[in-house]
Amino acid sequence: MKHFFLCALAALTTIGMISPAEAKAPEDAESSHVIVTLKSGEKVDCYVHRGWYAENSRFKKENYSFKVTKTPDSKEPIKYTADDVVSIDYVETTTSHPDGVRWESHPLASPNLTNRYHTMQMLFCVNKVGKNATTYWWKIWVASGRNNMGRSLQTNYGIRFHNDPEGIVYPYMLVNSVLMKDRYPGLQDFCKKWFKGPEGKVHKKEAGENDAWILDMYDAYLEQMGDQAANLPYPIPDKKGSNEK
Repeated sequence: MKHFFLCALAALTTIGMISPAEAKAPEDAESSHVIVTLKSGEKVDCYVHRGWYAENSRFKKENYSFKVTKTPDSKEPIKYTADDVVSIDYVETTTSHPDGVRWESHPLASPNLTNRYHTMQMLFCVNKVGKNATTYWWKIWVASGRNNMGRSLQTNYGIRFHNDPEGIVYPYMLVNSVLMKDRYPGLQDFCKKWFKGPEGKVHKKEAGENDAWILDMYDAYLEQMGDQAANLPYPIPDKKGSNEK
């Protein structure tokens, strides 16, 4: 038994010493080749050493910090966070992503009991760019299993309205919430009614087939707002938020 534990410890130690960059075969290096655009405007040509995505973030905050190296085999990683960067563009393209995969840093709407307008900076993968908004996806770890003793990955979707100077990404579920009351008057009710009435069934079918359905909904909302759409979003009346229901 003692011999078993010593072997297991040695194996874990060896695994811990191998970084993703070191373990990657030379021919696969381009899959981690990225262009990082910093808040200063500087562009850094580099390779992902340890990513920000949830799959590699079991013991740290997902979608926030990451490390890169100047070359695929470099032993000197540089750390960045979502607060440091504007975007991360993968150089390698695929059939499903002919323009490459792009991640962007934005504040995520994350209301709490004391602040309705609370946000947290995160990295989001661009899903679809529309005329008036862009949709994103990201993964997080959530409690699961019996008595919530386990953890599993959950994919979330959100939308950023192009007319929002703060660039906030709103999870879909918050678009039909009271959070829209002051900044986007009527959007909460418009979103709820999108799946009701004669066209509701069609919209539900479209939503089931297209995870970027919310772009069409927002376009329709702006159209019915008419000239008032140019004034959106309205300023937040109280930055500390409100507990009003």
